[in-house]
Parts: sequence; C-alpha cells; structure tokens
Amino acid sequence: MNVENNWLSISEMANTCGISRQTLIYYDKHDIFKPGYVDENGYRFYSLYQIPFLREICALKCENVSLKEIVDNLHDRNVDNVSELLLSNRENIKKELEALQRKMDVIDVRLNYYKIIKEAQSHGYAPYISKAPGRIILFSKWKTQEMSRKEMHFTHMRLRRFCTDHDIPIAWGFGAYFSKESVETEDYFKQAGGYINIPKEYEEKLRSFELGDMEVISLPPCNTVCMCKYGMPYEVEDLAKLRQWIKDNNYTVAGHALDECLLDTTFYTEEHQKDFCQIKIPITGGNV
Repeated sequence: MNVENNWLSISEMANTCGISRQTLIYYDKHDIFKPGYVDENGYRFYSLYQIPFLREICALKCENVSLKEIVDNLHDRNVDNVSELLLSNRENIKKELEALQRKMDVIDVRLNYYKIIKEAQSHGYAPYISKAPGRIILFSKWKTQEMSRKEMHFTHMRLRRFCTDHDIPIAWGFGAYFSKESVETEDYFKQAGGYINIPKEYEEKLRSFELGDMEVISLPPCNTVCMCKYGMPYEVEDLAKLRQWIKDNNYTVAGHALDECLLDTTFYTEEHQKDFCQIKIPITGGNV
C-alpha cells in the first residue's frame, strides 16, 4: 500500500475494501463513489479518508440497499436517516422472506404430492378403499362432450390463470370431475368438467370473486374407492369399470367422483403415452 500523502491507487483501494477495480470504475462513471483525484495520465487515486465512505457503501449494498438510496443517504447523513433506511430495507427483506417461504411451501406440497403418487402406484391397477381428506376444488364444466386434450388443457389453464390473476395459490393436482348423479346414472359427461385443487385456507377468498361459469366446490372427508389407470382424465372406460365394482361389492356411490391426473405428459415413457391418473369415488355400505 502506498501511504505517501495518504493516497491509494485504485488497485490498493479495491484490495483494501475487498471489491474489484471494475466496481470502482463503475462507481466513478456513475457518480456513486469518485476518486479523490485523477492524475494527468488518467490514473485514479483515493484518500485514506474515503475508506469509511466506501466501507459504508459496501456494507449497505450487502444488506440489499439500492445504490441510489446509499448515495442519497451519504449526501444527507445522520443517525435518523440511516435508521429509516435500514428499517425500510428490513421491511423489504421481510417481504422477500415471506415470498421465499411461500415458494418453500409450494415445493413441500409438491414433494408431498409425489409421496401420495408413490403410495397410489403401490396398489397397481386394482380397486382399493381409502380415507380421503376434505378438499376444495375450483371447477368449470366442459363445453363439449366430444372431449379431447385441447378441451381438457384449455379448461385447466383457464382455471389456473384465474387463480394466478387473483393471487390464489394452487394446490398440486388437477383432473376431471363427475357429479354424483352422473356416476349413479352412468351418464358420465352430464355436468362433467375440469378442476384444480385449492388450499383450504383460500376458500373464502376465492368465493369472494365473481367466478362466472366457474364454481368452488367443497368436498368433505369420506371413504373412497380408488383405482389407478393409464389414460386421460376424460376417458370414462375405467370410471365405468370402477362403478361396476361398486355395484358388485354392495357399495353405494356417496359423492362426486374425481379422475385426478397424477403424472402428466412430462412423465410419458415409450411404454405409457397417456397420463397416470387415479379415480376416486366416495362410497358407503359394504364393509366401510
């Protein structure tokens, strides 16, 4: 370090404060932190007395304070102003942490959903009875009974966009909804449509919006007969088979049926070129 006349070269200043020469050049060009003087050859030099200012710039920048706020603060600096600056930044960081926590929650929900998928896969393709927790779904009736991937995806994405536009988180999972009446009468596409799962705590907020042709449906906890399949959620052949199983085993349909997509197109293999789904029909009677 050159201590003569208390001046430091740009490299010495950068090394002293642990930043790069390029950063100091940027600060100079943008009037953030300028050298004490520039000699006839264009070399930048900094006074020892400038070190506290650069140190404070670096410290505040590490705390995510914007450079504009830092410069403004250094031009009008007192304890109250610095405190206000840090309190404001603290509030911003708090909001960022809350946003990060929401993202963590979404990841946790997705990881838990994959555990549910693994458990469903363990049953193969045979019907089995399970206790289903309550859930909230946002439903929209399909506009045609001539179902296709296009109709399914367009309905699904319309539901998702509505929630995204209204700041409603989406629980993992989507699929086809078939009313209790349609399952009982085996007229499956009557009132059928697509749905997405919504976290229960957002039910009231969701119901406060003008939903148009969408509907919030609360499904209570219940005993369900479940069966996995490879096929699209709108393909009802397996739904009809499970309905027949209910009859054959002296159960009664007790609620609306869901055909939920567990693994979508992104999980396709050479062997399976359709979605991996799970049909769930609430039941009573029999041995439940």
